[in-house]
Formats: sequence, C-alpha cells, structure tokens
Amino acid sequence: MSWLFASHTPSYANEQVLGHLSSLSTLPIQLSSSPSTSSSFDSRPAKPNPILQNALAELSSSRPISGDKLVDVLKSLVNVRERERDQNAVLYSVDSEVDRIVEMEVLARASTLVWGEVLKTLVDSACELEQERTWWTASLASRSGTMIYLVQTLPEKLYRSLPPPSSFSLRTLPSSSTLFRPLHASPSATAIVNFAASPYLLTRREMFSCSKALTVALDSIAEKVGFLAARGPGWNDSAPQLNDISSESGRLYSVLCDVLQVPPPPSPTPRRSRSSATSSSQPPQPTASPPALLAILTQHLPRTRSQIRKTLCENRRPGPLTRLWFPLLFLPPILYSTVSLIARNKEWMRQQVINAKETVRGFVVQWVWEPLEGIGKTLRGGGEGLGVAPTTVKADQESLERMVMDLGRDYYKLSGPQLEALGERVKAGDMEEVLRVYEKEMQSPIKNAVLGSLIRTLLIQVQKTKTDLSLSLLSLDHLLRSQQLTFAFVGVAPSVLVLYGLGGWLRAAWRGEQRGKGRKREYFNGVRDIERLLITSPKHEEAMSDRDRGLLIVGVSRMRTWAAGLGGGTKDAFLDDLRMVEDPVLSRGDKLRVMERVWRCWGTTGRRAF
Repeated sequence: MSWLFASHTPSYANEQVLGHLSSLSTLPIQLSSSPSTSSSFDSRPAKPNPILQNALAELSSSRPISGDKLVDVLKSLVNVRERERDQNAVLYSVDSEVDRIVEMEVLARASTLVWGEVLKTLVDSACELEQERTWWTASLASRSGTMIYLVQTLPEKLYRSLPPPSSFSLRTLPSSSTLFRPLHASPSATAIVNFAASPYLLTRREMFSCSKALTVALDSIAEKVGFLAARGPGWNDSAPQLNDISSESGRLYSVLCDVLQVPPPPSPTPRRSRSSATSSSQPPQPTASPPALLAILTQHLPRTRSQIRKTLCENRRPGPLTRLWFPLLFLPPILYSTVSLIARNKEWMRQQVINAKETVRGFVVQWVWEPLEGIGKTLRGGGEGLGVAPTTVKADQESLERMVMDLGRDYYKLSGPQLEALGERVKAGDMEEVLRVYEKEMQSPIKNAVLGSLIRTLLIQVQKTKTDLSLSLLSLDHLLRSQQLTFAFVGVAPSVLVLYGLGGWLRAAWRGEQRGKGRKREYFNGVRDIERLLITSPKHEEAMSDRDRGLLIVGVSRMRTWAAGLGGGTKDAFLDDLRMVEDPVLSRGDKLRVMERVWRCWGTTGRRAF
C-alpha cells in the first residue's frame, strides 16, 4: 500500500520520449506530388487501414505506454503480416498515401518508444551497479569495514568450502586461502598468491575485485547510455518527406542494434539494373520493421538485462542475513530477558500501557478535538463572550438620564427644552450640572446629607460609575468575540504542528524515504559526484565522451530519485536544474556553472536557501 503515498519523479528516459513524441506529433509531413500517386489518392477514400489506425491510437496516448503494451502492439502487426503470408491474402496493405503516412508514423513512434525502453533499462541497471559499487567503496575506505565484511561472510565461506559428508576427513578440511574468491584463472597462480597473504589482505582483494568488476560493467553501460542519448531521435520541424521519416527510423534502429550488439538484418531493396548495381557498392541502411523492433524487446534487451543481472549477482554486497547474522546471535537472549522482565513486572507494564493510552487520548481530545470543536462553534454561532447584554447597558443609561433630569427639575427648576438639553448632555457623558450640585452640597455635608441633595448626587455618581463599567464590559465583550478565532487558532496550533510532524515522519517511514543525516549525505555525495565528472572530463574538448555523458546521466538519475522527497514547488525547481545538467546542448563549462548554482541555491544539505 505504500504506492498510495509515493511521490515519483519522471525519469530521464520518460522525459526524452515525451519530448520526441511531441516533436513527432507536430511534424508537417509533405505528400509526394507524383501523378500516379495523386490519381490513386484521389480515387480512394482518405481513410487509413483499421489495423494501422488501431496501432497508431495505442502509440499516441498522452503518456508513453508500458513495455508490455508496446510488445502487444508490435505482435499484432507481426501476426497480421504472418497471416497474409500463410493465407496469401491482403489484410494489411499500404496502397494509399494515407496508409503510407500512418505506417511511417507508427514505425517512428514504435522506434522512439523502443529507444526509450532500452535507455530506461540501461539507466536503471547502471543505478543499481552504482549503488552496489558505492557500498564496496565505503567498506574499503576503512580497516574496520574490511574486518566487518570478513566476520560477516566467514560462516558462508566455511559452509561453501566444506567437502561432502561422505568424503569428510581431516585432510579434506579447507585451508584459509581456499575460502576466498580466486583472482586468477590458473589455480596454481591463485595458490601461490594466496599462500603468503593474510586473511585480511585476501578479504580486501576480494572486495576490490567485486568493486572493480562493477566499475567495468558500469563504464560499459554508461558508454551505451551516452551513445543512446547523443544519437536519439532527430524529429525536427523542417517539413520532411516520408522517406526522411523512414530513414530516421532506420537510423534509430541501427543505433539500437549497435548498443545491444545485434547484427541488423538486411533491409529489402528493390531490383536494380546491372549498371546501377555495379556502380553502387554501399550496404543498404537497415529499416525499422515490426518484427525487428519486437525482436529487440523480446530477445536482445532481455539478454542484455540478464547479463547485467549476472554481474550484479556475482559482485553484489552480501545479503541481509549474511550481514546481520552476528547481531542476530544476541537476539534470543535479549528476547528472553525482555519477556522475563515483562512477566515479572506485569502489573507495572499494564499500568504503563494504560497511562500511555490515557495520555494519547487526553492529547487528542483535550488538545486537538475540543479546540477544533470550539472553533467550529465560533464559526457557526459567534462564540461566547462575557455575558453582558446590550439591553442591560441601555437600561442603566436610561436610568442615569432619568435621575439627572429629576435632579435638574427639583434643584434647577428646569422644564421643557431645558430638560431635554440636559438629557442630551448626560447621554453624551456630560455630568457638569450634577458635579456643581455636589460641590455646593459638600460645603455643609452633615446638614445637606439630612436635609439637602448630597445623598442624591452621590447615588447619581454611583449610577454613572455603574453605567461606565457596563459600557466597558460591553466593549470588551465585542473585542473578545472578534478575536476569539485568533485565540482559538493560537491555542490549537502547537498540537496541530505536533501531529503534522508525526504524520510526516510516519509517511516517510511508510514510503521508505531516508531522513536526517542519511538523506543529507546522499544529496551531498550525489552533487559532488556530478561535479567531479564535469571537472575530470577532458578539458581540451567541450563535448563530453559517451562514457562521461552516460555517467553524468546516471548520476543525475540518482538525484532525481532523491528529489522525490521534496515538496511540489521545490522539487520542480530542483528538477529544472538537473535537466540543464542533462541537456546535451550545453557545454561542459555551462554545466559547471549550473552546478555552482545548485550549490548556491540548495546548499550542502539539499534545503532551499533564500
């Protein structure tokens, strides 16, 4: 189920095939203007053969079809030709100009897809070889790596060198020199070399032998990759004739034959006169036909793949069980001790499990679910404030106005418009008349407290304070309601960040991505290897050799795999830089400047630097 969360990056071969197929789709093909062809074309309906039409529809999908689907399409065309030959019937004819155009495009698309399939297979195999060689190089870099390899492989070496039980004796016990891989074809030469060598030196020679074999195989495949990349399909927009498309398909087929070491079959040539035959002695160019392309996919490419697989099986790193047998020896006592400890502390372990369960439940409910539920309630109903009703504030304000107006009527003898003006001033917050009465009454406080209006003015000021407090609480209530969403999001943000980080870690573990130092080391070593290839390539020529170009494509393909763990926008920008390194048009100096930009923009850890 990990494929549901996998984020793949397009490979170099897929991008190249898509580009070449797009160029082929926009080719303005010119029809021949011969009278015979024109008359035959006018007399027949402009509709291609159904078999060719179905094949073209299969090969013209928006994405490159798989290798199995391509084999099925080519088999359908080959089967039709075989039925024609067996039944002496015409089931698949290219009499009209439209049929010729469709047939040429089918063969051109099939040749391009076969080229991409071969290129993808070689690049993937080279990446596997490079990965194994990197492991051997890292093990050879230190003395401890060699000793660890010796300890890891010693039981397997002893088991393989033991004689059968029927012939077992003390004389047939293997010597230390026979435990290691022979480095020479002659057994006597191997015995002489191994006689005076220590087990450490023999182990190191064996490791170096595997690394060297992988290096030779990698260089051979890289040269083929560079040869294919430099001589890919050349579909341009110069309005070619049908013969140009046919010759380009034949050239591409001959390139595939050179890479896979297949002798191209001779192309059928029309009968010529004796004079023309003697004047032209050049061999005819091979043509791409459905049987020839099918043979590449079903015979020659699997043979090359099996040869690479054989080299990998003979020189790959030891298997997981071989590498882990020594740590696995400590697994039974560790398991026994762990089970015994759990059995002795069963109640304590049960309590710890319950506590952990409650902790997780409390975190999810109290720190995630309840805050999110509060945010939902706030969005639906506006949330909860301080509980201050606007009607209460209005009642306090009206009560204050009535108390002041009664004081003005009794003390100042006001009436009519004067009382209304006093009420408006009180509504605006002006309490000057009340304060004047209060100041006069305070001149004789005891007398006015009993007989005057001192108590009355004090109660009015108390009501004024209550009204101001209600207004302040109402304003604070509005403020809290408006900022409640902000407070809610601030409260739930830490728990959401914790869940996001945990989810990212689980997703990366599910997808098998490297994290932390391992991922940074892979990026650092990958960029250094690409830059080393550009620096060590011959400086007297700007164009790289096929081997260097192939090694560069393999190194960039490994970085494409690394880029699968990046985000959307970041991954696209990083892949754009990788495409510039792969571009065969750019010179070696331009690619070095691109690598300088990679170091500048992405740093030494692969994190985007702003």
